[in-house]
Amino acid sequence: MNVKFVLEYEGTGYHGWQAQAGAPTIEAALRDAIQSLTGELPVLTAAGRTDAGVHALGQVVSFRTESNFPVMQLPGALNARLPRDIAVRRAELVDPGFSARYSARIRHYAYRIRQALPRGAYERQYAWGLHERLDISAMQAGAERLEGTHDFAAFGRSPRPGGHTVRRVHEVSVNSIGDWVTIAVAADAFLYGMVRRIAGALVDVGLRKRTPEWIDDLLRGSAAAMRLAPAHGLVQVAVEY
Repeated sequence: MNVKFVLEYEGTGYHGWQAQAGAPTIEAALRDAIQSLTGELPVLTAAGRTDAGVHALGQVVSFRTESNFPVMQLPGALNARLPRDIAVRRAELVDPGFSARYSARIRHYAYRIRQALPRGAYERQYAWGLHERLDISAMQAGAERLEGTHDFAAFGRSPRPGGHTVRRVHEVSVNSIGDWVTIAVAADAFLYGMVRRIAGALVDVGLRKRTPEWIDDLLRGSAAAMRLAPAHGLVQVAVEY
């Protein structure tokens, strides 16, 4: 049978989703929990391979199993075997052709920033702390330029060697409540590091180091002076199918 999980995790202590020798990863922890429960060591497919330190509220994972363990009981049984910073929110049977990665239509990410911050303690592992105050209107103007179908080569690399870098971005929004700023991005798919580079570029616009029109230069291929926003401000929010 083909099983779909919705997974939540706090990524601070992990080297990202993908299993790798000698480093703790989300994939390895989930696979170990499944093996402990069913005796199987399945191939796991995730909607997105989050980087080291990135969090998730709605990561979707699919895998095939020969086990007869009741699917509705899988979240509780696996959560009893997983570290406390990883949780299976729900599980369901899906048709044999479903793939968490290839069946996804829209992926949602959010990047959180705390501005005007001399020194932060609260939620410091979940947001990029900035000393300065941001120009939110300028960031919104820059964000609008990212929407649509563009070549995002300046913002990251394809997950496949030699793969294309054209992506369709459905929406980029910038909202603030007090000192907290959230950049939300929805796209059909993302390049490695793409959301973190979007956040870095929009922060530079918000700091008035760059104008909103600079985003057009980036979409034409220029990667001059781009920076990668810290991983800990990024959370994978949800996936639509």
